[in-house]
Amino acid sequence: MFKKFCYALTMLVSLFAASANGDSMAYSVNSDSPDGDRLYLINLENGSSTARPFPLLSVAFSPNDVEGLAFDSNGTLWGIDDGAIRGYQYPTLFPINTSSGSGNSSNLISFNSLPSGGANDFGMTFACDNTLYVTSVTKRTLYELDFEGNAQVVGSVGALNADISAIAAIGNPTRLYGLGNGDESASLYSIDVSTGIATIIGPLGAVGEYSEGGMDFDSEGVLWAITDRSLLSQNSQVLRINLDTGAAEVVSSTLNEIGFESLAIGPPTDCDIKVYDEYDDPRIPSLNLVGRLLAVIILMFTGMAILRRRIS
Repeated sequence: MFKKFCYALTMLVSLFAASANGDSMAYSVNSDSPDGDRLYLINLENGSSTARPFPLLSVAFSPNDVEGLAFDSNGTLWGIDDGAIRGYQYPTLFPINTSSGSGNSSNLISFNSLPSGGANDFGMTFACDNTLYVTSVTKRTLYELDFEGNAQVVGSVGALNADISAIAAIGNPTRLYGLGNGDESASLYSIDVSTGIATIIGPLGAVGEYSEGGMDFDSEGVLWAITDRSLLSQNSQVLRINLDTGAAEVVSSTLNEIGFESLAIGPPTDCDIKVYDEYDDPRIPSLNLVGRLLAVIILMFTGMAILRRRIS
């Protein structure tokens, strides 16, 4: 009986271990698709990607440089285009249908207070309170956007002092991180959401040369990034980044496509309100749900083994 229990327990532990290493899926836009910007679903673990049925491009709705993607707290995917859509001169925000890949041409929001003319390399993310943050490489500035077409500078223009083309928010209160472009800024940054000042955490390390990228957190708080290497005619790399050091691990490379410069995994995460006193360190690591379940199972197994010895 005890041997059967051990076997069943081993199988259960293996099942949880397999789920802990499950694939992570994310959305990204390939701005180099021959038929216009197209949304892809990417397996971050192995780099495989599946194009959504329809390109964002249409006769009436024609984004040509979608650089930022992010899910809001309600699960809607939004994109921001650095070019002109339907005659709009300024960058434009719009929702995207994740099943079809089509942009919603009836809900376009243009921002005349953002830099026009391209070259913004926008990074974009939603915080837990649904605040929308955007970075512009042109101005090296963090902005807060609303859905009325207003863009408010956070802190001061140029406060980032780095070419940051991807941002990701986590937690409540908000912790904001930025990914520098693939030049002297190829590092992970923390960004103060009050002052707009970016502070370098550390260089990415041994990753392939890239121009810009996208970044987002998964539901377990793991920070992922994807890099655009189209100028080198090389496929994008998928990175997993250490929040404490900035060091990046190359997890995979996209298999068939190049030109990915945005990343959206899911709605804002870790949104329970946290209050820290002077003795708390919010960076102290803890086990995730799978880890806690494994710990409980191991403790149960150990207790039963001890009880069996005492009974025998």
